[in-house]
Amino acid sequence: MTAAVPASAAEVQKIEQQVREVVAEALARDLSEVKLETLLMGDLGAESLDFLDIVFKLERAFDIQITRGEMERAARGTMSDEEFAPGGVISETGLARLRELMPEAASHIQPGLRPAQILSLFSVKTFVNLVLAKRQGQSV
Repeated sequence: MTAAVPASAAEVQKIEQQVREVVAEALARDLSEVKLETLLMGDLGAESLDFLDIVFKLERAFDIQITRGEMERAARGTMSDEEFAPGGVISETGLARLRELMPEAASHIQPGLRPAQILSLFSVKTFVNLVLAKRQGQSV
């Protein structure tokens, strides 16, 4: 078994560009509207069905597999549902875990966040990070 080699700066830039193109195509947007920090739901009006299309296109473009519920499981880590979101609101520990997994969305990860709102935190950069992790053989 070989260790994963981190992506070079050129590889990262290429992946960033490809992810931007996939998102623009999936949401029928001009590429100029799709920047790394762009929030898919808040800025581009993406809906949950659009996320499925984006994931499908990313899987094909990068020859990776993103399993259903993988991000939610990654967000929870070893925490039970009750530890992660007691009473349907993400706990401080859960918020800290989300900030660790999604540093690009840290400013949006605030007390009162509900699990159903996690998708609203996804930016183009979130998908770039996901692709990079998958290409390096990591689970998210």
